[in-house]
Amino acid sequence: MKRYYQIITFALSALLLSSCKDFLDVKVYDRTVPKTTEDYSALVHNICSGIDNGDYSFSAVVGGYASTSGYESIADNMEVNLSASDTRLSYYIGNDLNAKQSVYTSLYEQIRNANIILGNLRNDGSQAANDIYAFSYALRGVCYYQLLRMFCAPVLAPDAQLGVPIVTEFNMEAKPLRSSVEQTIRQIENDLRTSLSYNMQDTMYLFTPDVVHGYLARLYHWCGRWQDARNEALPLLEKYPILEGEAYKKMLSRQYGLVGNRMLMADRLSTNNALGLSGTFSELTSRPLSIRFIRLFPEGKRDVRFQSYWNLKRQNKKLIFSGLRSDELAFIAMESAYHLGNTDQALRELNDFRAKRITDYVPLTQATLPAVNTTEYIQQDALGNPLTPLLQAILNERRKEMYMENGDRWFELKRNGRPEWWIRSKGKKYWTRKYMFTFPLPVADVELVSGLNQNPGYEETE
Repeated sequence: MKRYYQIITFALSALLLSSCKDFLDVKVYDRTVPKTTEDYSALVHNICSGIDNGDYSFSAVVGGYASTSGYESIADNMEVNLSASDTRLSYYIGNDLNAKQSVYTSLYEQIRNANIILGNLRNDGSQAANDIYAFSYALRGVCYYQLLRMFCAPVLAPDAQLGVPIVTEFNMEAKPLRSSVEQTIRQIENDLRTSLSYNMQDTMYLFTPDVVHGYLARLYHWCGRWQDARNEALPLLEKYPILEGEAYKKMLSRQYGLVGNRMLMADRLSTNNALGLSGTFSELTSRPLSIRFIRLFPEGKRDVRFQSYWNLKRQNKKLIFSGLRSDELAFIAMESAYHLGNTDQALRELNDFRAKRITDYVPLTQATLPAVNTTEYIQQDALGNPLTPLLQAILNERRKEMYMENGDRWFELKRNGRPEWWIRSKGKKYWTRKYMFTFPLPVADVELVSGLNQNPGYEETE
């Protein structure tokens, strides 16, 4: 087994060192492609270990400490204008756009790894083989989901036309152009559904059936398929109920492990990442939370999050989380109910959630919902409609609960209108523009592949 693992690790390392210019045209010469279930089990364990330990090459799949803190630092939950001048945190997305090109490449590297397995593993009908197939389809689907969110316009926006290049085979001669956004969505859905058909049993492979259903809920929510999103989210909420009280506090205080209602977690192992986490957490304390964010907690200390998120200097105390927990699914379900016209159901679910976070809670009614705050960045929903008091209350509750998790606020800003704003830093004014929510494709790939369209706003490059 040790010899097999060394062979697989060498082959995988060689592939990962390939130039990003070759990601659509990878061929192996003078190497034996692994074939047995045992061989591919070693390869899959290597990928899972990379996700568990936060290795850079695998961090784009689920996320990690660095990516989550990076998204928080460029959104509007923290106050850039009051940051310490020597902080290494990003202060606006323009600083990170070049780095996002490497995320694109990393995701295609993992798609390539999935294609290697799916194209070469002999299906002997065993559960071990089924688990590997389930993992590989889920890995590919999750990677395409991340590409859709990062490198395509929001699905429900008028400019949502281009998807990403679809690569489903390992040894391709052609370099495909960008698919349509509908084709990209269909690829993600098919991969996740196919993963479910293999009925993964080994939880070591991370993308269990429950996790895959969670990603389907995320996909349908992102695409505005509201009933499908509820159908995926509600059974998981039954299985992983929302925590409250001491159980919720305990989960917030645990940096590592699938505790509470966590279903998937990047960086879940304490090995190899404690030093990186410490540095990231220290950097975050250099930037105070926005007063507009803190004002979303009018109940004060009656809200358990008010006591857990920051100190008297408005410095962050909440631990970073990247992964999937059922609280996110609750917001997917309640927003979907709203868009389906079931506003009473959406309000009931919102009140049920808030009652688990706020002591002596008085339920909101349609009459007592706060008026829409016109000073907030999000002023329209994913469909382009003006916010209503109920939907703003749902989005605000999600903003509070998902703070410091998955870069959620950044993608909510993108999904709901892509608002523009500016900040000051070192005597200069920096604008977050609408087009910046959709990241640029790597310049090298656009130059190499004739007809590969760059995203608007990035056509002129240096």
